[in-house]
Amino acid sequence: MPDLSTSLSLCSLCPKLCSHVCPVYRASAKETLTPQAKMSSLLSLKQAGEEASPSQALPLYGCTGCGACTSACLHKVEPAQQLVRGRMLAERADVAHPALVDLPERVFQRAQEASRAILRDPQLSARLAKPGDIGLLPSCLPRRQHAEGPEVEARQLLSVLDRVREHRADLPSYGLLTVGSAGYALYAAGLEESFRLYAESLAQKVSELSMLVTTCSACTYLLKVVYPQHGVPLVPKVLHFGELILPYLAALPIAKKLPQATYHAPCHLSRRLKVDAPRQVLGRLSEQVDDIAGDEPLCCGAGGLLPQTDPDLAQQMAHEAMAQTTGQPIVSGCPTCSYHLSKSGHPTRDLLDVLCEAL
Repeated sequence: MPDLSTSLSLCSLCPKLCSHVCPVYRASAKETLTPQAKMSSLLSLKQAGEEASPSQALPLYGCTGCGACTSACLHKVEPAQQLVRGRMLAERADVAHPALVDLPERVFQRAQEASRAILRDPQLSARLAKPGDIGLLPSCLPRRQHAEGPEVEARQLLSVLDRVREHRADLPSYGLLTVGSAGYALYAAGLEESFRLYAESLAQKVSELSMLVTTCSACTYLLKVVYPQHGVPLVPKVLHFGELILPYLAALPIAKKLPQATYHAPCHLSRRLKVDAPRQVLGRLSEQVDDIAGDEPLCCGAGGLLPQTDPDLAQQMAHEAMAQTTGQPIVSGCPTCSYHLSKSGHPTRDLLDVLCEAL
């Protein structure tokens, strides 16, 4: 990946060759939200330094981090990562997006609430990860189907793996984590110091695990790629839950298959990490699997904190993504995406829900 200065130089000379693939630009039809224009805003913000204005910073938040622009770039510039650096500059210049005020407090509060939700349940608190275990990190978002929080997903994760263990004794031991989240919101907001402290704390807590498994697309990307980039390498191997479960599915009896399903491919997982395991898992659970946009993931608007900084635009992106499918049910490999799509009026099932029903 080119560094910031090189990226800004390349983008400033580019005649917007990646604009046609940017889902934010397509949904907004605003020239200020093409990848090239957002990188120009970053250059302007960088040059202004402490004299930067909120208007210079605002376009930087019109990005979900989907990476579609990089896939169309001849030089493989990564505006998604560079715009996060721009948000860091905006934070230093005190011109960050007003919707993200008090975000660190909210993130830490949500992490504490997620931890307490698991610890106060006797059955779950008895299944915490031990040294050498696979550590399971439930999503910090509320589940669409339930009023409860992370404890619902925690029970589902254990239920699926307990079922696997009945047929495959070679599955390593596993247990729950109570860290709340991987800190994606802090990173996406450009809160560099808060993110680094959060990442270092999590890395210490999981240092004795053999593996770290999450259900969230963005968290998987964060742990696999962003943590090492920020000088916080993790000891355990990081996998999405789909990657963990796929090798064991062949040995499991499937009690209930879906006749048909439409797969929504999460951007961070499918495009940025090239992980297709959740779709392969769904293929074992459904007689037929269709894709919303063929081989290329179509961003639903859930990433990059866009639902917080521009909820109307994030919802419009969900509508445009779903306009290309008529198949039901829609199943996503990421609870953040399924939550956002469902909240936007497009009922979407999470892969873990389908697994629980099938097994």
